[in-house]
Amino acid sequence: MDPDELFKKLKIYFPKNPDIMRHLNIHACWEYFIAEHSTNEENFKLHYFLYKEQEKKLEMTRDNPNLKPDLILYFTEKAILDLIKGNPSADEYYSRYREIMNNPKPQIEVDNKVNKPRLKLWQMGYKKWQSDFNF
Repeated sequence: MDPDELFKKLKIYFPKNPDIMRHLNIHACWEYFIAEHSTNEENFKLHYFLYKEQEKKLEMTRDNPNLKPDLILYFTEKAILDLIKGNPSADEYYSRYREIMNNPKPQIEVDNKVNKPRLKLWQMGYKKWQSDFNF
């Protein structure tokens, strides 16, 4: 799938599911890198940001929103498409995420990097978010 088509497909899911970032403060921001075959690739197919614009509104953009990302997330194309298949609830999405994280398969990989100190993240609502989604 070409990068523009992939971005459009992902944009149908993420901004319409604010529960993905429930408990997080406004301006919580995640940076995404989507690779074709492996999260170890150096060249990524798609790069975008997802951030909490309002309490029940997420924004997804390819342009830097001038927010320091809290998390940097890496997915293979197949993994991210599998995660959003069927428009799952946030709980189902994170259940699928944990399954892929614990049982990666060729071309179905996820990875992440925490980009801020833990205390700052907890102050932004991540402690409750982690508890709610079993991370």
